Amino acid sequence: MTMAEIPMVPPGLEPLLQTDTVHVKETRHSTFQSCCTYDVLTSDGCLVYNAEEEQSCCGPRFSVWVRDLRGGDILHILLPTAWSSCESKMQVISVPGGSILGYIDRTWKSFVLLTPTGQPTLEVRNPGWGSGFMSDINYRITPYNDKTPLGVITRVWRGFRKEFLSSTDHYAIQFPADLDVKIKALLVACVMFIEKENRESQQNASAATASSASAAASGAAAASCT
Repeated sequence: MTMAEIPMVPPGLEPLLQTDTVHVKETRHSTFQSCCTYDVLTSDGCLVYNAEEEQSCCGPRFSVWVRDLRGGDILHILLPTAWSSCESKMQVISVPGGSILGYIDRTWKSFVLLTPTGQPTLEVRNPGWGSGFMSDINYRITPYNDKTPLGVITRVWRGFRKEFLSSTDHYAIQFPADLDVKIKALLVACVMFIEKENRESQQNASAATASSASAAASGAAAASCT
């Protein structure tokens, strides 16, 4: 391969270049602040990145900084504030290079990975209804508008005890080793997008349950007074 044929690797993404599997492990989950941290590891278990969610009352809807083991910023995963931007897609930015690596768009059936120019490349397809009960949950990776399997994102079932006692999740991403390293970075970002969506769904369900219970209690109290 000549120098002209060697693809440019954004600074800091070299650990993803040769691997075909990446693990994303949630290391801290705050129920009250909804703020998470993650470890990103290669297939042989080597820690390559730490990621931390950043929140503020007037900040973006979602913001995660991915850093190398020396603390240098590598990626910024950003979903802009709804009232300050018309952009609804998640942005994945190479911090050292200052360029956008791509976007992730959420649809009802999948997460769509797009190039910096907005061209769809891959889809991460939602699992079917009822999947994942006491088992792994698989999100299939396919080319855009094509059901040919290319890889998979798996939310790993950790066993009943760990699932019950801890809300920290573990995802494994499998893809071709020769996949563009920028797309690999987008898939890592996609895992954090998936986790955000799942967390918000769980919080909304809990709030709805609490509201229903409160309404039922109020109704029972009113009935007892009549």
